[in-house]
Amino acid sequence: MTSQARRMYCLQYGAERVTKGLSMRGGSGALYWEPLTGVVVDTEIGWVLLDTGMGRDALEDEANQRAYAQAAASFGADPAETEWHLHPAPTVSGRWNWGLPGDPLERALAQVGLSPGDIALACVSHMHLDHSGGVPTLAGAGVPVAIQRAELEFARSGVPTLDDGYRRQDWEHDGVAWRRLDGDVELAPGVWALSTPGHTPGHMSYRVDLPETGTWIFAMDAADLAQNLYDRVSPGSCAGGTPADEKLADDSLDRLLSEARRLSGRLIPGHDQIVHNAIRHPAGGHR
Repeated sequence: MTSQARRMYCLQYGAERVTKGLSMRGGSGALYWEPLTGVVVDTEIGWVLLDTGMGRDALEDEANQRAYAQAAASFGADPAETEWHLHPAPTVSGRWNWGLPGDPLERALAQVGLSPGDIALACVSHMHLDHSGGVPTLAGAGVPVAIQRAELEFARSGVPTLDDGYRRQDWEHDGVAWRRLDGDVELAPGVWALSTPGHTPGHMSYRVDLPETGTWIFAMDAADLAQNLYDRVSPGSCAGGTPADEKLADDSLDRLLSEARRLSGRLIPGHDQIVHNAIRHPAGGHR
């Protein structure tokens, strides 16, 4: 087998309206529309999906809307602040998130000519509902789902709730073929899981190596925004909530910055619409 993937598509499932303080430690209550993103990679073992967005049930769940509103209020946000300047524009107004029509995962894959049944392996960086919402769809298609063991154990511990961003309905059923990971793992030729805890106890980022465009590192929620990377500021939310968790988040951010320097790689934040638009894949995907 080769050590490179073949091609890669960047996906957007929708967006969520959250405060800058949630994305950056010490950030303000200014509300940002942040994209819900994923990546699908063509490899020698088949298509590998990296993160699954938010599911339709969560998008329509009024309890979820209240949790978003409460989180924003805790940062002093003005819920009427809805102005938006970028593509794509939110498809709804007055709500805290939006997604592609129907099943967002199915729709995003269809935009690149794929279906859930085409996926050989899926991965979830962490169990927050804006990343794990496609798990039921994947389970229905018989797709194994990779996750860090520490993250799955934390989610199942009963400690995190919807107010913490964990929606048990997305993943608490017997039909998921979990593939438990411990630390860094090569998922497929050219695709790696990188252990980056802190934002959550078992958070992971991803590395993809392509023959023409080289190394891509997807921080996911270890760095939401380009400013996290530029100014070396860790996430504003750490699920464990202790100084030790914040230290883990700092170390994970340093690790990603170091890896990007070492490999001359593209380091992509997880929730930055400007960056996501800039790396939009060409016809046929990134190679």
